[in-house]
Amino acid sequence: MELFLLIFVAIAVLGLFSAWPYLSLISLSFSLPFIGWSFSFGSLEFPLVDLVASLSLFAFFLGSLIDLVSKKNKFKPWRLPLIFPLGIFIVFCFASSVFSPNPAYSLWYLIRWPVFMYLAYIFLPYNLINSARDIKAAAIAIVISAGLVIVSGYLSLWGQDWQNSFFRLNSVSWFGIYPFGENHNLIAEFLNVGAFLILMLRALTKKEKERRLWDIAFLISCLGIILTFSRAGWITLALQLIIYIWINLQTKKKKSVNLVLGMVGIIVLLLPFFWHMSNLQADNVSSTENRWLLTEIAWKSFLDKPILGHGSGQFINLVSGSIRFTAKYGEATDSHGFVQKIIAENGALGLGAWLFIIAVLSQIFVKALKRYPGSSHWLLPLILAGAGGLFFQLFNTSYFKGKVWLPIALGLAAVRLLEEKRHKNISNE
Repeated sequence: MELFLLIFVAIAVLGLFSAWPYLSLISLSFSLPFIGWSFSFGSLEFPLVDLVASLSLFAFFLGSLIDLVSKKNKFKPWRLPLIFPLGIFIVFCFASSVFSPNPAYSLWYLIRWPVFMYLAYIFLPYNLINSARDIKAAAIAIVISAGLVIVSGYLSLWGQDWQNSFFRLNSVSWFGIYPFGENHNLIAEFLNVGAFLILMLRALTKKEKERRLWDIAFLISCLGIILTFSRAGWITLALQLIIYIWINLQTKKKKSVNLVLGMVGIIVLLLPFFWHMSNLQADNVSSTENRWLLTEIAWKSFLDKPILGHGSGQFINLVSGSIRFTAKYGEATDSHGFVQKIIAENGALGLGAWLFIIAVLSQIFVKALKRYPGSSHWLLPLILAGAGGLFFQLFNTSYFKGKVWLPIALGLAAVRLLEEKRHKNISNE
Protein backbone atom coordinates (compact mmCIF):
# COMPACT_ATOMS: atom_id res chain seq x y z
CA MET A 1 0.00 0.00 0.00
CA GLU A 2 2.77 2.43 0.92
CA LEU A 3 4.67 1.62 -2.28
CA PHE A 4 1.52 2.14 -4.37
CA LEU A 5 0.87 5.48 -2.68
CA LEU A 6 4.48 6.57 -3.23
CA ILE A 7 4.32 5.63 -6.92
CA PHE A 8 1.04 7.52 -7.29
CA VAL A 9 2.50 10.64 -5.67
CA ALA A 10 5.66 10.40 -7.83
CA ILE A 11 3.56 10.15 -11.03
CA ALA A 12 1.40 13.09 -9.93
CA VAL A 13 4.45 15.22 -9.15
CA LEU A 14 6.06 14.20 -12.42
CA GLY A 15 2.94 15.33 -14.27
CA LEU A 16 2.93 18.69 -12.48
CA PHE A 17 6.61 19.26 -13.16
CA SER A 18 6.15 18.38 -16.84
CA ALA A 19 3.21 20.75 -17.19
CA TRP A 20 4.77 23.58 -15.17
CA PRO A 21 8.60 23.55 -15.25
CA TYR A 22 8.52 26.74 -13.14
CA LEU A 23 7.05 24.67 -10.29
CA SER A 24 9.91 22.21 -10.72
CA LEU A 25 12.48 25.00 -10.24
CA ILE A 26 10.76 26.33 -7.10
CA SER A 27 10.36 22.87 -5.55
CA LEU A 28 13.98 22.00 -6.25
CA SER A 29 15.21 25.27 -4.75
CA PHE A 30 13.08 24.92 -1.64
CA SER A 31 14.14 21.34 -0.95
CA LEU A 32 17.90 22.01 -1.01
CA PRO A 33 18.58 21.70 2.76
CA PHE A 34 16.46 18.54 3.16
CA ILE A 35 19.35 16.08 3.10
CA GLY A 36 18.39 14.13 6.24
CA TRP A 37 14.90 13.09 5.16
CA SER A 38 15.54 10.02 3.00
CA PHE A 39 13.47 7.52 1.02
CA SER A 40 14.62 3.99 0.27
CA PHE A 41 14.01 2.05 -2.95
CA GLY A 42 15.54 -1.37 -2.47
CA SER A 43 19.26 -0.80 -1.94
CA LEU A 44 19.01 2.81 -3.15
CA GLU A 45 18.46 5.69 -0.77
CA PHE A 46 17.57 9.20 -1.86
CA PRO A 47 17.31 12.30 0.33
CA LEU A 48 14.18 14.35 -0.33
CA VAL A 49 16.14 16.94 -2.31
CA ASP A 50 17.62 14.31 -4.65
CA LEU A 51 14.22 12.70 -5.09
CA VAL A 52 12.74 16.06 -6.11
CA ALA A 53 15.74 16.62 -8.37
CA SER A 54 15.29 13.21 -10.03
CA LEU A 55 11.61 13.86 -10.73
CA SER A 56 12.42 17.36 -11.99
CA LEU A 57 15.14 16.06 -14.27
CA PHE A 58 12.93 13.27 -15.66
CA ALA A 59 10.10 15.76 -16.22
CA PHE A 60 12.46 18.11 -18.06
CA PHE A 61 13.75 15.38 -20.38
CA LEU A 62 10.20 14.12 -20.96
CA GLY A 63 9.01 17.62 -21.81
CA SER A 64 11.98 18.12 -24.14
CA LEU A 65 11.21 14.84 -25.91
CA ILE A 66 7.58 15.81 -26.39
CA ASP A 67 8.60 19.21 -27.75
CA LEU A 68 11.13 17.57 -30.08
CA VAL A 69 8.67 15.14 -31.68
CA SER A 70 5.83 17.65 -31.93
CA LYS A 71 5.37 19.63 -35.10
CA LYS A 72 5.13 23.00 -33.35
CA ASN A 73 8.89 23.57 -33.10
CA LYS A 74 8.70 24.08 -29.34
CA PHE A 75 11.98 22.35 -28.57
CA LYS A 76 14.66 24.68 -27.19
CA PRO A 77 18.28 23.58 -27.59
CA TRP A 78 19.81 22.60 -24.27
CA ARG A 79 22.37 24.90 -22.71
CA LEU A 80 25.44 23.20 -21.20
CA PRO A 81 27.02 25.52 -18.62
CA LEU A 82 30.50 24.61 -17.38
CA ILE A 83 30.47 21.56 -19.63
CA PHE A 84 34.15 21.95 -20.61
CA PRO A 85 35.78 22.23 -17.15
CA LEU A 86 33.32 19.83 -15.50
CA GLY A 87 33.63 17.46 -18.43
CA ILE A 88 37.40 17.33 -17.92
CA PHE A 89 36.91 16.59 -14.23
CA ILE A 90 34.43 13.79 -14.97
CA VAL A 91 36.79 12.27 -17.58
CA PHE A 92 39.62 12.13 -15.03
CA CYS A 93 37.23 10.69 -12.42
CA PHE A 94 36.21 8.04 -14.93
CA ALA A 95 39.84 7.14 -15.62
CA SER A 96 40.65 6.90 -11.90
CA SER A 97 37.54 4.77 -11.34
CA VAL A 98 38.45 2.31 -14.09
CA PHE A 99 41.81 1.67 -12.43
CA SER A 100 40.45 1.67 -8.86
CA PRO A 101 40.41 -1.46 -6.64
CA ASN A 102 36.61 -1.57 -7.06
CA PRO A 103 35.76 -0.16 -10.52
CA ALA A 104 32.04 -0.95 -10.37
CA TYR A 105 31.55 0.92 -7.11
CA SER A 106 33.70 3.88 -8.20
CA LEU A 107 31.85 4.23 -11.51
CA TRP A 108 28.52 4.11 -9.69
CA TYR A 109 29.75 6.75 -7.25
CA LEU A 110 30.81 8.92 -10.19
CA ILE A 111 27.34 8.69 -11.75
CA ARG A 112 25.48 9.05 -8.46
CA TRP A 113 27.35 12.15 -7.28
CA PRO A 114 29.41 14.28 -9.74
CA VAL A 115 27.36 13.42 -12.84
CA PHE A 116 24.02 13.71 -11.04
CA MET A 117 25.24 16.94 -9.43
CA TYR A 118 25.87 18.47 -12.84
CA LEU A 119 22.63 17.32 -14.44
CA ALA A 120 20.29 18.07 -11.53
CA TYR A 121 21.79 21.17 -9.94
CA ILE A 122 23.63 22.99 -12.71
CA PHE A 123 22.29 21.89 -16.10
CA LEU A 124 18.62 21.65 -15.03
CA PRO A 125 18.12 24.98 -13.20
CA TYR A 126 20.24 26.78 -15.79
CA ASN A 127 17.88 25.56 -18.54
CA LEU A 128 14.71 26.15 -16.51
CA ILE A 129 15.58 29.82 -15.88
CA ASN A 130 14.35 32.09 -18.64
CA SER A 131 13.95 35.44 -16.88
CA ALA A 132 15.06 37.50 -13.90
CA ARG A 133 11.73 36.61 -12.30
CA ASP A 134 12.74 32.94 -12.28
CA ILE A 135 16.00 33.74 -10.48
CA LYS A 136 14.20 35.85 -7.91
CA ALA A 137 11.57 33.16 -7.32
CA ALA A 138 14.24 30.48 -6.85
CA ALA A 139 16.11 32.75 -4.44
CA ILE A 140 12.92 33.35 -2.43
CA ALA A 141 12.31 29.58 -2.23
CA ILE A 142 15.87 29.04 -0.92
CA VAL A 143 15.48 31.87 1.61
CA ILE A 144 12.21 30.38 2.89
CA SER A 145 13.90 27.01 3.40
CA ALA A 146 16.81 28.82 5.07
CA GLY A 147 14.21 30.33 7.38
CA LEU A 148 13.13 26.83 8.40
CA VAL A 149 16.77 25.96 9.06
CA ILE A 150 17.12 29.07 11.24
CA VAL A 151 13.97 28.24 13.20
CA SER A 152 15.21 24.68 13.69
CA GLY A 153 18.54 26.02 14.90
CA TYR A 154 17.11 28.49 17.37
CA LEU A 155 14.70 25.86 18.72
CA SER A 156 17.72 23.72 19.56
CA LEU A 157 18.75 26.31 22.18
CA TRP A 158 15.68 25.40 24.21
CA GLY A 159 16.70 23.29 27.18
CA GLN A 160 20.46 23.78 26.76
CA ASP A 161 22.46 24.74 29.84
CA TRP A 162 23.72 28.20 28.91
CA GLN A 163 25.73 28.73 32.09
CA ASN A 164 27.52 25.48 32.85
CA SER A 165 28.05 23.94 29.43
CA PHE A 166 28.79 24.99 25.87
CA PHE A 167 25.70 25.94 23.89
CA ARG A 168 25.36 26.31 20.14
CA LEU A 169 22.75 26.25 17.40
CA ASN A 170 22.15 22.72 16.22
CA SER A 171 19.46 20.91 14.30
CA VAL A 172 16.39 19.48 15.99
CA SER A 173 14.39 16.37 15.29
CA TRP A 174 11.09 16.71 13.44
CA PHE A 175 8.96 13.66 14.27
CA GLY A 176 12.08 11.54 14.70
CA ILE A 177 13.80 12.87 11.57
CA TYR A 178 16.63 15.38 11.29
CA PRO A 179 15.62 16.85 7.90
CA PHE A 180 18.64 19.17 7.67
CA GLY A 181 21.15 16.74 9.14
CA GLU A 182 22.36 16.57 12.73
CA ASN A 183 25.64 18.48 12.48
CA HIS A 184 25.83 22.19 13.37
CA ASN A 185 28.12 22.76 10.36
CA LEU A 186 25.23 21.86 8.05
CA ILE A 187 23.20 24.73 9.51
CA ALA A 188 26.03 27.24 9.09
CA GLU A 189 26.74 25.94 5.59
CA PHE A 190 23.24 26.65 4.31
CA LEU A 191 22.86 29.95 6.19
CA ASN A 192 26.06 31.23 4.54
CA VAL A 193 24.18 30.83 1.27
CA GLY A 194 20.78 32.02 2.50
CA ALA A 195 22.09 35.17 4.19
CA PHE A 196 23.51 36.60 0.97
CA LEU A 197 20.45 35.64 -1.05
CA ILE A 198 18.59 37.77 1.48
CA LEU A 199 20.93 40.66 0.58
CA MET A 200 20.18 40.02 -3.08
CA LEU A 201 16.42 40.20 -2.49
CA ARG A 202 16.93 43.33 -0.40
CA ALA A 203 18.75 44.95 -3.32
CA LEU A 204 15.81 44.17 -5.61
CA THR A 205 13.31 45.72 -3.19
CA LYS A 206 12.34 49.35 -3.69
CA LYS A 207 10.14 49.95 -0.63
CA GLU A 208 12.09 51.12 2.40
CA LYS A 209 9.93 49.21 4.92
CA GLU A 210 10.50 45.94 3.07
CA ARG A 211 14.23 46.66 2.88
CA ARG A 212 14.31 47.03 6.67
CA LEU A 213 12.63 43.64 7.03
CA TRP A 214 15.28 42.10 4.79
CA ASP A 215 17.94 43.79 6.95
CA ILE A 216 16.48 42.15 10.04
CA ALA A 217 16.36 38.77 8.27
CA PHE A 218 20.02 39.16 7.23
CA LEU A 219 21.09 39.98 10.79
CA ILE A 220 19.14 37.01 12.18
CA SER A 221 20.84 34.75 9.62
CA CYS A 222 24.31 36.08 10.46
CA LEU A 223 23.61 35.68 14.16
CA GLY A 224 22.53 32.12 13.44
CA ILE A 225 25.85 31.41 11.73
CA ILE A 226 27.72 32.92 14.66
CA LEU A 227 25.73 30.91 17.21
CA THR A 228 26.54 27.63 15.48
CA PHE A 229 30.15 28.33 16.52
CA SER A 230 31.19 26.62 13.31
CA ARG A 231 34.77 27.59 12.49
CA ALA A 232 34.07 27.10 8.77
CA GLY A 233 30.89 29.17 9.06
CA TRP A 234 32.73 32.03 10.75
CA ILE A 235 35.57 32.05 8.23
CA THR A 236 33.17 31.89 5.27
CA LEU A 237 30.95 34.68 6.63
CA ALA A 238 33.96 36.87 7.38
CA LEU A 239 35.30 36.48 3.83
CA GLN A 240 31.86 37.08 2.29
CA LEU A 241 31.42 40.29 4.31
CA ILE A 242 34.94 41.51 3.57
CA ILE A 243 34.49 41.03 -0.19
CA TYR A 244 31.00 42.54 -0.12
CA ILE A 245 32.12 45.62 1.82
CA TRP A 246 35.35 46.04 -0.14
CA ILE A 247 33.59 46.02 -3.52
CA ASN A 248 30.91 48.37 -2.21
CA LEU A 249 33.61 50.74 -0.98
CA GLN A 250 34.93 50.88 -4.54
CA THR A 251 31.55 51.74 -6.06
CA LYS A 252 29.85 53.69 -3.26
CA LYS A 253 32.53 55.84 -1.71
CA LYS A 254 29.99 58.14 -0.04
CA LYS A 255 28.86 55.27 2.16
CA SER A 256 32.34 54.10 3.05
CA VAL A 257 32.41 55.81 6.45
CA ASN A 258 29.08 54.25 7.44
CA LEU A 259 30.24 50.82 6.33
CA VAL A 260 33.49 51.04 8.28
CA LEU A 261 31.74 52.32 11.41
CA GLY A 262 29.17 49.54 11.07
CA MET A 263 31.90 46.91 10.86
CA VAL A 264 33.65 48.29 13.94
CA GLY A 265 30.37 48.19 15.85
CA ILE A 266 29.72 44.60 14.77
CA ILE A 267 33.21 43.52 15.89
CA VAL A 268 32.67 45.10 19.31
CA LEU A 269 29.32 43.32 19.68
CA LEU A 270 30.93 40.02 18.71
CA LEU A 271 33.69 40.13 21.32
CA PRO A 272 31.73 37.91 23.78
CA PHE A 273 31.22 35.36 21.00
CA PHE A 274 34.94 35.39 20.15
CA TRP A 275 35.68 34.68 23.81
CA HIS A 276 33.15 31.85 23.83
CA MET A 277 34.64 30.40 20.63
CA SER A 278 38.16 30.52 22.10
CA ASN A 279 36.94 28.53 25.11
CA LEU A 280 35.33 25.99 22.79
CA GLN A 281 38.45 25.52 20.70
CA ALA A 282 40.54 25.03 23.83
CA ASP A 283 38.37 22.01 24.63
CA ASN A 284 37.79 20.93 21.02
CA VAL A 285 41.10 19.16 20.47
CA SER A 286 39.49 15.91 19.28
CA SER A 287 37.78 17.50 16.27
CA THR A 288 41.00 19.17 15.13
CA GLU A 289 43.00 15.97 15.55
CA ASN A 290 40.35 14.08 13.58
CA ARG A 291 40.68 16.43 10.63
CA TRP A 292 44.47 16.33 10.73
CA LEU A 293 44.41 12.54 10.70
CA LEU A 294 42.05 12.54 7.71
CA THR A 295 44.46 14.92 5.96
CA GLU A 296 47.38 12.59 6.71
CA ILE A 297 45.44 9.64 5.27
CA ALA A 298 44.62 11.68 2.15
CA TRP A 299 48.26 12.72 1.69
CA LYS A 300 49.61 9.19 2.09
CA SER A 301 46.98 7.90 -0.35
CA PHE A 302 47.97 10.61 -2.82
CA LEU A 303 51.64 9.66 -2.59
CA ASP A 304 50.66 6.05 -3.25
CA LYS A 305 48.78 6.95 -6.46
CA PRO A 306 49.58 10.59 -7.31
CA ILE A 307 48.33 10.80 -10.91
CA LEU A 308 44.77 9.39 -10.90
CA GLY A 309 44.24 8.43 -7.27
CA HIS A 310 42.39 5.44 -5.89
CA GLY A 311 39.04 6.00 -7.64
CA SER A 312 35.90 8.01 -6.95
CA GLY A 313 34.16 7.18 -3.69
CA GLN A 314 37.13 5.31 -2.23
CA PHE A 315 38.04 7.80 0.50
CA ILE A 316 35.93 6.09 3.17
CA ASN A 317 37.55 2.74 2.30
CA LEU A 318 40.98 4.35 2.65
CA VAL A 319 39.99 5.67 6.09
CA SER A 320 38.61 2.25 7.06
CA GLY A 321 42.01 0.79 6.28
CA SER A 322 43.66 3.09 8.81
CA ILE A 323 43.96 1.19 12.11
CA ARG A 324 44.91 4.40 13.85
CA PHE A 325 41.71 6.16 12.78
CA THR A 326 39.28 3.31 13.45
CA ALA A 327 40.88 2.59 16.85
CA LYS A 328 40.49 6.19 17.95
CA TYR A 329 37.30 7.36 16.23
CA GLY A 330 35.44 4.20 15.23
CA GLU A 331 33.42 4.32 12.00
CA ALA A 332 35.15 5.84 8.97
CA THR A 333 34.00 9.24 7.74
CA ASP A 334 34.27 11.06 4.43
CA SER A 335 36.80 13.82 3.90
CA HIS A 336 36.08 17.18 5.52
CA GLY A 337 37.33 19.14 2.54
CA PHE A 338 37.35 18.68 -1.23
CA VAL A 339 41.14 19.01 -1.50
CA GLN A 340 41.85 15.93 0.64
CA LYS A 341 39.05 13.95 -0.99
CA ILE A 342 40.01 14.65 -4.58
CA ILE A 343 43.77 14.16 -4.24
CA ALA A 344 43.14 10.78 -2.61
CA GLU A 345 40.40 9.64 -4.98
CA ASN A 346 41.32 11.31 -8.30
CA GLY A 347 44.93 12.35 -7.87
CA ALA A 348 46.70 15.42 -9.20
CA LEU A 349 44.76 15.36 -12.48
CA GLY A 350 41.43 15.34 -10.66
CA LEU A 351 42.42 18.15 -8.31
CA GLY A 352 43.78 20.19 -11.20
CA ALA A 353 40.50 19.77 -13.06
CA TRP A 354 38.49 20.77 -9.97
CA LEU A 355 40.60 23.89 -9.48
CA PHE A 356 40.09 24.64 -13.17
CA ILE A 357 36.31 24.61 -12.55
CA ILE A 358 36.76 27.13 -9.74
CA ALA A 359 39.03 29.28 -11.94
CA VAL A 360 36.46 29.32 -14.76
CA LEU A 361 33.69 30.26 -12.32
CA SER A 362 35.83 33.04 -10.86
CA GLN A 363 36.62 34.39 -14.32
CA ILE A 364 32.92 34.40 -15.32
CA PHE A 365 31.75 36.17 -12.19
CA VAL A 366 34.57 38.73 -11.93
CA LYS A 367 34.11 39.62 -15.60
CA ALA A 368 30.35 40.03 -15.10
CA LEU A 369 30.78 42.33 -12.09
CA LYS A 370 33.12 44.54 -14.13
CA ARG A 371 30.95 44.51 -17.25
CA TYR A 372 27.62 45.15 -15.49
CA PRO A 373 28.31 47.59 -12.63
CA GLY A 374 24.70 48.77 -12.78
CA SER A 375 23.55 45.30 -11.70
CA SER A 376 26.26 44.67 -9.10
CA HIS A 377 23.95 45.67 -6.22
CA TRP A 378 22.04 42.39 -6.66
CA LEU A 379 24.52 40.33 -8.70
CA LEU A 380 27.32 40.61 -6.12
CA PRO A 381 25.37 39.08 -3.19
CA LEU A 382 24.05 36.36 -5.52
CA ILE A 383 27.60 35.47 -6.52
CA LEU A 384 28.79 35.59 -2.90
CA ALA A 385 25.97 33.23 -1.88
CA GLY A 386 27.21 30.60 -4.33
CA ALA A 387 30.87 31.30 -3.63
CA GLY A 388 30.28 30.97 0.12
CA GLY A 389 28.70 27.56 -0.27
CA LEU A 390 31.59 26.36 -2.43
CA PHE A 391 34.30 27.84 -0.18
CA PHE A 392 32.70 26.08 2.81
CA GLN A 393 33.61 22.77 1.15
CA LEU A 394 37.24 23.33 2.04
CA PHE A 395 36.04 22.15 5.47
CA ASN A 396 32.90 20.09 4.88
CA THR A 397 31.47 17.15 2.94
CA SER A 398 28.76 18.67 0.68
CA TYR A 399 31.03 19.16 -2.34
CA PHE A 400 28.71 17.29 -4.75
CA LYS A 401 25.36 18.37 -3.27
CA GLY A 402 22.66 20.64 -4.63
CA LYS A 403 22.75 23.22 -1.85
CA VAL A 404 26.26 24.12 -3.03
CA TRP A 405 25.75 24.04 -6.79
CA LEU A 406 22.22 25.28 -7.46
CA PRO A 407 23.03 28.78 -6.07
CA ILE A 408 26.06 28.81 -8.38
CA ALA A 409 23.77 27.86 -11.27
CA LEU A 410 21.54 30.82 -10.37
CA GLY A 411 24.58 33.10 -10.64
CA LEU A 412 25.55 31.61 -14.01
CA ALA A 413 21.99 32.03 -15.28
CA ALA A 414 21.96 35.65 -14.10
CA VAL A 415 25.16 36.36 -16.03
CA ARG A 416 23.65 34.70 -19.11
CA LEU A 417 20.52 36.86 -18.90
CA LEU A 418 22.62 40.01 -18.57
CA GLU A 419 24.65 38.94 -21.63
CA GLU A 420 21.47 38.29 -23.62
CA LYS A 421 20.07 41.68 -22.64
CA ARG A 422 23.32 43.38 -23.63
CA HIS A 423 23.41 41.69 -27.05
CA LYS A 424 19.77 42.58 -27.61
CA ASN A 425 20.44 46.23 -26.80
CA ILE A 426 23.45 46.26 -29.15
CA SER A 427 21.41 44.73 -31.99
CA ASN A 428 18.65 47.30 -31.50
CA GLU A 429 21.04 50.25 -31.79
